Amino acid sequence: MEFDLLREYIVLSQTLNYTKAAESLHVTQPTLSKHIASLEKELGCALFERDRRRVELTDEGVVFAAAAIQIVDTFDEAHDRIQEMATSDPIRVNGVLNDNAVSAILSIAAMILDEEGHQPVAYGGSNVNDFVQQVLEGETDIAFAYADLDGLESLGLGYIPLTRSRFVAMVPLSSSLAARKNISIDDLRNFRFVKYADNYSICGWANIEQVCHDHGFNPRTRTVLGRNATNYTAISLGVDDVVILQSSMPQLRYLSDFSKVAILPITDDDAAFRLYAIYKQDNHERVRPALDAYAQARKTIISHGKNSPLVESA
Repeated sequence: MEFDLLREYIVLSQTLNYTKAAESLHVTQPTLSKHIASLEKELGCALFERDRRRVELTDEGVVFAAAAIQIVDTFDEAHDRIQEMATSDPIRVNGVLNDNAVSAILSIAAMILDEEGHQPVAYGGSNVNDFVQQVLEGETDIAFAYADLDGLESLGLGYIPLTRSRFVAMVPLSSSLAARKNISIDDLRNFRFVKYADNYSICGWANIEQVCHDHGFNPRTRTVLGRNATNYTAISLGVDDVVILQSSMPQLRYLSDFSKVAILPITDDDAAFRLYAIYKQDNHERVRPALDAYAQARKTIISHGKNSPLVESA
């Protein structure tokens, strides 16, 4: 069934006059009559009762007229939406995107943006270490990254909080810290930090390093290559090694079943991974729908408490 035939039928069902309908549609009356007859044949019923003096909809015609209007309206709405998407530049988002809590935020935000009919958002696209620099250079509209907030405003950047997940320390059972219930950052001054060098964790390392600096020391490091978000815990640790992880990592609760490590909460208030959505302030109006969706998604997740991916107050 062709949409043009549906449109012709809708006009005729509203005018109930072949002559007026044909003039409105810029077709001849015989052509309109032929098209309506084709529809009736396809549907297997009469859509109009007609004689020399009047044209009326049959009961079937009334039902089909309502359906035709709905079908055409839905098609036109989808067509307009697709055209808008094709002609509008998507908001480009890059950064730490495969974190558990971030994935939940993105999923909920996608539903919000779709329901409100906003322009599309494109995620990822490049592997870089400095996502904030991408925003400054105009290569990314929004960066999900850990950052020194004190320096953002001077660069013309704005931000909204996304996630906050407290530090925990993973140490071998042979470590002098293993028997402790919790520790502080200061307890780690003389230990060797495992530094993952992949793109996923480099921003997180900057966060760890900043916290150590704030506590008055430069962390001694051992660089580990080729890791990813799913196997950070699968690493051989020396007696003085420590790995800083997110308390929200779901696999931490199972480590004691198969690994000879201890997981220790770090009690300092500033010992946390803080992830922000960072953008250029002069680009705020363009990216505002996405920022609002992320904020709403984060609020929704927090409201579900313990049954939700961990998104602590940032």
